[in-house]
Amino acid sequence: MTRRLRDENALAVLHHVWDLPDGADGVTGSDLMAATGLSRATVHDVCGELIERGWLRELENGRTTEGYVTGRPARRYAFDALAGTVLGVDAGLHRIAVRVADLRGRALADAAEEVDHDPARTPVADRVADVVRIVEEAWDRAERPRVLGVALGVPAPVGPSGTTEFSGNPFWEFVNPDLTGALARRAGWRVLADNDANLAALAEGWRGSGRGVRHQVTLLAGERIGAGVVEDGRLLRGARGGVGEMRYLDLVEGVGSPDGLGKVLRELVRAAGGTGAAEDVVAAAAAGEESAGALLDVAAERLTRVVVTLVSLFDPDRVVVAGGVAGAPGLVERVEAGLPRFLDPPRPPVVASTLGRDVVVLGALRRALDEVRADALALSPGRG
Repeated sequence: MTRRLRDENALAVLHHVWDLPDGADGVTGSDLMAATGLSRATVHDVCGELIERGWLRELENGRTTEGYVTGRPARRYAFDALAGTVLGVDAGLHRIAVRVADLRGRALADAAEEVDHDPARTPVADRVADVVRIVEEAWDRAERPRVLGVALGVPAPVGPSGTTEFSGNPFWEFVNPDLTGALARRAGWRVLADNDANLAALAEGWRGSGRGVRHQVTLLAGERIGAGVVEDGRLLRGARGGVGEMRYLDLVEGVGSPDGLGKVLRELVRAAGGTGAAEDVVAAAAAGEESAGALLDVAAERLTRVVVTLVSLFDPDRVVVAGGVAGAPGLVERVEAGLPRFLDPPRPPVVASTLGRDVVVLGALRRALDEVRADALALSPGRG
């Protein structure tokens, strides 16, 4: 058997066992033969190699009666979800959040911190240092397990090189300096970067409102607006990672900028002579305060126009609104009520994300897990 064929067989077995639901009582060689089409000898040979590499463990056989083995013992295998870990990082402008998870995506440790990063006055070195520090804090809390992959989300387009390839945008240059290089140099990890809205779309398809939806747009509308676009189950990126960037909103009547809901609501409050965060407006509107409801109406009208542009461009089955205040009571209902003025039926439903502030972190974990799965045999936990 060639090495290539052996590796293909090993991945087929590994992925099947990996995908078993949590709590499953292992899988037998017969089960693996049925699932993969491989012979019994090949299945057990491959499982032995995967055990040696650290991916699988063999369970005590279950064919016993009152302590005595009945018939030929069935060898049973299970995936070792703690063979390694992955890290998901949301390197936002005002909040950095990190989660360490096992190889089924279950959280082992978290760290998050509000940061006062400003492209006009914060040194880039300080931003890099803050990201590295908070990542290490989460890793320390998890007791420094072996890390097989790290994915990091930034509010900027990320090209195939892992960098922002567009030049001349000071904001993008600030939020996406060489964060991947800094983390790789610090701990020797495999690190990749991706756009935060793209990661939010992955999270929604994994654990959120985009599950089972082949065509969906996730609109990340916190401080700035970005979109992750899923077409026929595949995330669209473009030649340089620019799909879903919202610079064009400067040209859209009634919108005028790519500012997100959080920033828009703060500015509306300030223009009305008040103070307070976006969450304060949301809470007041939910409590029935008329002036707060009026501000939410203005923000919803603006968001409606953004949704219309995305639906017109990509024709999705669903639009998911994610971000800090995406779940504001009545927000998506206001947006849906405004769509008939601009779009003919059938119109896609607009739904609020249920993943809250963790949406980018979860998407980063999903991206890291996908990368580990794809290259599992080169990352074997048993090798050092």
